[in-house]
Amino acid sequence: MRYVGAQEKEMDILILGNGFDLAHGLKTRYTDFLNYCVNQLNRPNVYIPSDPFFTNMWIRHFLNVQQQLGNTWIDLEKEIYNVIKHISNFSFMNSQNCHKSFFIEFQDMSFNFYKFDKYISNYSMEYRVLNREYYRLDEHNWINYHICFSSARGIINFLYDQLRDFTKQFNKYLLEQVLPIISNSQYKFGLSLLDKKIRILSFNYTDTFERLYNPINVHSKHKYIYVHGKVCDSKDCDLILGTHSFYNHLPNDLNEEINVEFNVFKKHNQRHRYGTIESYQNLLKELNNGLIIINPTFHVIGHSLDKADHNILRHIFKVRENSTINIYYHNQEALERLINNITEIIGEEEVMAKVRFIHQEDPKRGILIPR
Repeated sequence: MRYVGAQEKEMDILILGNGFDLAHGLKTRYTDFLNYCVNQLNRPNVYIPSDPFFTNMWIRHFLNVQQQLGNTWIDLEKEIYNVIKHISNFSFMNSQNCHKSFFIEFQDMSFNFYKFDKYISNYSMEYRVLNREYYRLDEHNWINYHICFSSARGIINFLYDQLRDFTKQFNKYLLEQVLPIISNSQYKFGLSLLDKKIRILSFNYTDTFERLYNPINVHSKHKYIYVHGKVCDSKDCDLILGTHSFYNHLPNDLNEEINVEFNVFKKHNQRHRYGTIESYQNLLKELNNGLIIINPTFHVIGHSLDKADHNILRHIFKVRENSTINIYYHNQEALERLINNITEIIGEEEVMAKVRFIHQEDPKRGILIPR
């Protein structure tokens, strides 16, 4: 609701994606972390049975997929979706009463998703994970072993618990290997927005902007929103790592339906589960303040606008009819992808009316100006 005579106000909102960190020479890609995992696995004369680099299912699977791709870039969020989509198609996932224990197999550092048709009738209950409906066989063999499940729900619990363990290891990697070098980065730019009070909506886990571009004498000048969580040295630090919002019920295309039990893997659900959405909600309330007519300008830098974040981006881009969206790109190939992705998010008419594409190093309109 707008009130007659409401004050007008300009607002600049900086949306950061991982390309912002990469522009500063930081190794924050999932591929960088997987390369780090390989180095950990190849440590000489080191073998710890509980070491997550040996035992985490997702590390094994991502490395296996990356090797099949020729050690090139891997889209982890898409691969998470591929895995749960594949598993959701098994007939027993829709069974209400599963009396047998089915299992998956770890072997030779790979994770085999195609062993679900094997059954075990006799097993030890000693290694059951409390209230999670899965357990491990061959407890003393940490390279080749089986995970068994007493129900279909146990599979989902196991996959999700392993994903959270993977996320914790990624948090530790960023904390110990990446954050210490941010302040010494030789890639610091002249940032064109520093003379304004801005809202920073970051989809990154790192606080690169906060460390490099927040003037000490106006520490509270900018407002920071870490929509997927922020790296921290705490057991309560919960980063968001999941997939896009897939459909649970879609009668016209049954191939896209996934059981609601898999929704724990959606970024949308995790944002609410771990409380990272609240500061974003406060920003929306500020934009919708009926006493002030806010004219927002969004500055998108380093975000690919890919499918995993479409819903949340669509929501904020369309919250005000009078908004402007500046999308900064670093080369022509990236420009084409960004045009396609933003069009898919808000539609062609909205792109024509609101969106401007600007080279990030443009001396007049750019945002990352080389020094």
